Amino acid sequence: MNEAMNEAMNEELASIEATAVAYLTAFNRADVAHVLATYADDGVLMGPGLRASVGKDDLARIYPDVFQAVGFNMHYEIKEVVQISPDWAFVRSSTEGSETNKATGVVMHSAYNELFLLRKSATGAWQIARYCTSRISP
Repeated sequence: MNEAMNEAMNEELASIEATAVAYLTAFNRADVAHVLATYADDGVLMGPGLRASVGKDDLARIYPDVFQAVGFNMHYEIKEVVQISPDWAFVRSSTEGSETNKATGVVMHSAYNELFLLRKSATGAWQIARYCTSRISP
């Protein structure tokens, strides 16, 4: 592979990773607008113990409820970034930290595995098409 192709591939992988990082950062800040901005219009959230939330309207209803109920202080690590076609990629990450139940004030350690399936939009931006997160048992 020549140097120009290598550089283009690295830039694409960086852009893919940046979308996942933008989501994880916005989530940790409870920033609904920025969380939603990372999703495709038909994006799907598959959270632990929840039915799938499909589309931005559904996501715009679920995330405020999550952030109203729980405060997050999490640290993430990107484990893998793979572009599987010109328009599709995935990112695997892990997140660990604390969650605070806002109703009770109880703070507990938590850890998750995440898998992002991203699709390139017509404008060339990478967006979350599907996001699945699973809690790691203590």
